[in-house]
Amino acid sequence: MKLSHLSYFKTGGTCEALYAPASLSELQAALHKLRREHTPYFVLGGGTNSLVSDEHWQGAVLSLHRMTTIQHVDELVTCQAGLANNSFVEYCQAHSLTGAEWMTALPGQMGATVRMNARCYGGEISALVHQVTAVTADGEVQVYARPREIFRGYKDTLFMRNSEIVAAVTLQLRPGDKGAIAARMAEVADARVHQGQFLHPSCGCVFKNDYEVGVPSGVLLDQAGVRQFSRKHVFISPQHANFIFNVGGSSEEIVALSFKMRDAVYRQFSVWLQYEMEFLGNFPPTLQREINRVKPHDLHNRALLELRRTWNSNA
Repeated sequence: MKLSHLSYFKTGGTCEALYAPASLSELQAALHKLRREHTPYFVLGGGTNSLVSDEHWQGAVLSLHRMTTIQHVDELVTCQAGLANNSFVEYCQAHSLTGAEWMTALPGQMGATVRMNARCYGGEISALVHQVTAVTADGEVQVYARPREIFRGYKDTLFMRNSEIVAAVTLQLRPGDKGAIAARMAEVADARVHQGQFLHPSCGCVFKNDYEVGVPSGVLLDQAGVRQFSRKHVFISPQHANFIFNVGGSSEEIVALSFKMRDAVYRQFSVWLQYEMEFLGNFPPTLQREINRVKPHDLHNRALLELRRTWNSNA
């Protein structure tokens, strides 16, 4: 199976086996089999926040794209992890439930949105989550009824540390006006289109925002002049310097471009950007070492202080 068909970047090699469960029990059965046979695996949701290696993966891939059921009781909406974010928002709008409009046209699936504690346009998934059902590597079900146990902060959750797979989530919405919800959805969708987020395959933001730095990563990248590193097949969005677009390039080309972007910001502002993009599969050791490289910030860097003053005065 060629994984590029499941990747938003449209890159990725092949794998030994692909599992696409449609239910919690099928997911458990797959994990039991993988455990019994000592088969390595990784989980691929919508592939919207991931970069899959071009090399062959000598293991299995779990794709959740068939786990898409959704239902609600009053203002509590429960869905499986593979449901597309936008499908969730549309369901809520159809049933006059508000609170999820900020997720309109957000690429990806609900499981990954919870796993990464997605945040944008004034909303954050942690504010909506009521309960999460997850599955361990042994196929055991874990139910988390206290959201504060899950969410540690921006792009930091329990599931990013314990490797459990989000299988289903229940979210608390509020009664709302169907027309007002639709109007807000249209505003968010228009904003995403205006930013050019869907012009070409990408993974969204490559690097996280670090709120200690005080300036968004996209601004740092823009001011560091990273668009000079763009090439024909792999290039940086003209509207958002934290987006890499791919039109026929390879995963290794995307990684190499991201290194240049990160280095340029560090040279100018002494800020070491952390990846929001996740790396899946087998990357060559030289690339993997560079991916994992860490350098300390210098938050007193003169250029950074000046940019922060300018940014805050214009915000």
